[in-house]
Amino acid sequence: MLSLFKRFRNTLYIRLEPERIRILHVESGHEITDTPTLAVETRKSQQIVVAAGRDAIALSTQPNVCVRNGFLHPRTLLADFAIAEQTLRYFIKQAQPKSVLVIAPIIVIHPLALLEGGLTQIEIRAFTELGAMSGARQVYIWTGPDLSREELSNLCFSRTGGQLLS
Repeated sequence: MLSLFKRFRNTLYIRLEPERIRILHVESGHEITDTPTLAVETRKSQQIVVAAGRDAIALSTQPNVCVRNGFLHPRTLLADFAIAEQTLRYFIKQAQPKSVLVIAPIIVIHPLALLEGGLTQIEIRAFTELGAMSGARQVYIWTGPDLSREELSNLCFSRTGGQLLS
């Protein structure tokens, strides 16, 4: 029964830095790496996402297009919640298997920058809500060394030197 449960599990490991997002779909091994940017175009006073990642940067010279990074701030990794959420939603959709039936993922968010002194309770809550608002059914926040696919597959966070924050 447990192996049947694992077969239908949908786990994403998201490593975040201001200039890079890496998402691993644990069960399939599919991984994407890109810049966490969105190109937002203003049309008739509405803002519409027209591209993400490197494609967004390529549109930066277009009229009415603004390229934004929700993870770029000098003091904290989560700078603009709304942009970060839209960015994460986009990349989560890209990382998941293409299927008619995709269950809401379990997400492990691993911030990799601006961790001096550890994450505050506010940052932990913000990352947890970011994952939930991006469609996760369960969110874990991890700091420490990178986790292996085996650890992620078993949701085993006992590695020395790391800390599970939520």
